[in-house]
Amino acid sequence: MNRYRYGVLKAKAIKSIHGFGSQPHFHICLQDDRGASYRASVNIKSKAYPSELLYHIGPCLPDDAEALKTLPGGFSPIQHGRPVQGLDFVRRPLLSQEDMVPLPASLPGPDNDLNEKIVALIDAALLAHADLYVFGDSWGPEAKTPDYYFGFRPGRGVHNIHMNQGNEHPWHEDNGAFRDGAILVHFAEGDRWIGLFLAFQSQSWKTDERGRAAD
Repeated sequence: MNRYRYGVLKAKAIKSIHGFGSQPHFHICLQDDRGASYRASVNIKSKAYPSELLYHIGPCLPDDAEALKTLPGGFSPIQHGRPVQGLDFVRRPLLSQEDMVPLPASLPGPDNDLNEKIVALIDAALLAHADLYVFGDSWGPEAKTPDYYFGFRPGRGVHNIHMNQGNEHPWHEDNGAFRDGAILVHFAEGDRWIGLFLAFQSQSWKTDERGRAAD
């Protein structure tokens, strides 16, 4: 059983920081409609070989689109398919495995790495004041500790914003069905949805009812 609390954060992006270092994460500062701040911490490089993550950014239409729009701002835990259904790349896909391509975290040159792909989406969301729906596992609130990257207090946010099934040891405890992570951006103009989907190349796309690798 997964040790984190899975759910979806509904908030607007405020700013972002590119991932850097040996285990980089792309960080997004978000704020809900009550003024509470959060950080979305997005893996952009795998600890397992190969290090490049599989990624896809593109239009999507979640089955729970109308229910998502009516969610309150902030983090909503998802339990037993309530208040919305969790994401599952295998059982209820918003994309196919073939849509995803490997991409390095950072490379010289324009528009050729995950940092640049993600920041382009977040900048578009900032410009449009779009709502972000960040699916993943929550942490916090940490009343005594300000956020390490953005300084707000209490520190809290969402991580594991990627496929969360088909993991082998030592990450098999993170496996689960209907608990994949992603960022869905809703642009009110045109009622458009754009999704950011990530997965590790070491993960299996053939999983059992517990999300464990079945091949």
